Amino acid sequence: MNYEGSLPKEFGEELSRAPVAYLPWGALEWHGRHLPLGLDSLKAHRLCEMVAERVGGIVVPPVWCGFSTLAENGLPYTLEFSRDTVMLLLKEYLEQLAMVGFKLVVVLTGHYGPKHVAALVEAANTFTVSGRHSETVVWVLPEYELARELGYHGDHAAKWETSILMHLRPELVDIERLDDRTATEGIGGEDPRRSASSELGAQVVERIVEHLSCRVAEFLGS
Repeated sequence: MNYEGSLPKEFGEELSRAPVAYLPWGALEWHGRHLPLGLDSLKAHRLCEMVAERVGGIVVPPVWCGFSTLAENGLPYTLEFSRDTVMLLLKEYLEQLAMVGFKLVVVLTGHYGPKHVAALVEAANTFTVSGRHSETVVWVLPEYELARELGYHGDHAAKWETSILMHLRPELVDIERLDDRTATEGIGGEDPRRSASSELGAQVVERIVEHLSCRVAEFLGS
């Protein structure tokens, strides 16, 4: 169930049944010539939807607010927000989602540079320590943490991210746009022309969704 498309009656029923909000987080950032600028939020959003389909809860519209992006490297079309902005935005979301009645907020971030993740974690900790909504639990999870056993430790527009989008949104991937000259422009990791596949993407997606679904189901059953 998506927050923005829900009618009040159905929203209230789902909130009572599974008081979990999924908050997909990402950035608008260069991801090579072969991937869309909104990759991070696109994949996080779909992963959240797949978990909600399995165990319930409500998916909040994705947040496109990245700190520590490749704007620092001068790559075009990339938006860079300050650390304070990212932290304030998450704290505002958490305060309001708690007031709506959610008992668990899952912040799944597809943009996972260490500085960005640290800002999200600090904002979540500040919210928790404040004690104003002690009944609401917050998880901040870079997606790769749920699939480490496959060897996925995060990359940028390379083998793993390309494979994930090949599976989730194949119409948005165009490997043919890469050649020997452009294959390193804003790509961090293995050359996706030789290493990425929709089959690998399907494996990673299933592992992420399975693990997160189990964790949410355990929370709801506790």
